[in-house]
Amino acid sequence: MFTLSALELARVQFGFTVSFHIVFPAITIGLASYLAVLEGLWLWTRDRAYL
Repeated sequence: MFTLSALELARVQFGFTVSFHIVFPAITIGLASYLAVLEGLWLWTRDRAYL
């Protein structure tokens, strides 16, 4: 039977936590930068496509 110790389960859980912690902040920082660029382009050109 396949069994894992508490230490191995904790390491698996930590791996999942770290992987999500790396991915989600990168997405939110990138999205914030993208929105700031679009806002700047709208203020500069007043083109409704950027709004």
